[in-house]
Amino acid sequence: MTSQLQQAVNIVQNLSLVEQLELLKILSISIQKTHSLEVQTQNDIKDDTDFSSESFRKSWQQAVTGKTLPISQLWEDINLD
Repeated sequence: MTSQLQQAVNIVQNLSLVEQLELLKILSISIQKTHSLEVQTQNDIKDDTDFSSESFRKSWQQAVTGKTLPISQLWEDINLD
């Protein structure tokens, strides 16, 4: 246990039961928010990685098999005005 955590425990032990319960409620909400953010971040990273690797595999397969378009054709339907 870190010294900061030990200090926090010592402080909590000096609180009344009502104060301890209020602190417990606040900590629970804080932990839930932190956990949700971590899960969301992990999912975002996983999604980005999955998309990138799948996109690369598809593009690589197209290049290897010659299923590509000339650059001039890529710009045909783009209106720059």
